[in-house]
Amino acid sequence: MHSEIEEYLATFDRYLAPMPDGERSDTYRYYEELFLDSGMTIDEIYKEFSSPKNLARQINANYAMGWMENDEDTEESRPRNRRNQKEQKNPWNAAWLILLGVLASPILIPVALVLIFAFVAVIITVIGIIFALAGLLIGAAIAGGFMISAGFGVMSQGLMMALILIGAGIAALGLVVISIPVVIWIVYGIGWIGYRIIKWIAGMTLKRRPELNRKGA
Repeated sequence: MHSEIEEYLATFDRYLAPMPDGERSDTYRYYEELFLDSGMTIDEIYKEFSSPKNLARQINANYAMGWMENDEDTEESRPRNRRNQKEQKNPWNAAWLILLGVLASPILIPVALVLIFAFVAVIITVIGIIFALAGLLIGAAIAGGFMISAGFGVMSQGLMMALILIGAGIAALGLVVISIPVVIWIVYGIGWIGYRIIKWIAGMTLKRRPELNRKGA
């Protein structure tokens, strides 16, 4: 019987990979002690906690939602807490973890399901636009390079034409350099908006794991 529980825990631990090592280790130990010390059977574990993949996804989502709290604030825990806060700043990653947790949640209202599909459709469209912009920027950079090269190539034939080509090439490359941080900012902003939307949906559907809000874990 323990071998089945250990197999459940091993699968559970693999799906906890998105969490920072410290939180992942604490969470694994908590459920290991809970399952083994309580004398629960594997059927009871599945009935209470679902499959190891779904349980891990719900916990990852709880972490991304900021629902996992550790009240122990020692000198040893502070560096890990700062690292956790830094890793949660990636809105795309957090939104993805929450989305997987919502889909793994035992409660999923139809409205939330529609919102999720709409959100995914918007994200796919945005990704397509981003790839199109990236293609335009790459094309502009290549064209700029060719114009500069052509400008130097015709330098002996006509100085004015050479300067026009070189200037146009430099302008194209400058536009690319300026556009890159703007595109990154747009991508980050879309991710943040998506994170807020998914977090709102998760508030309606995602099961909060109260056993994770523990002291001294």
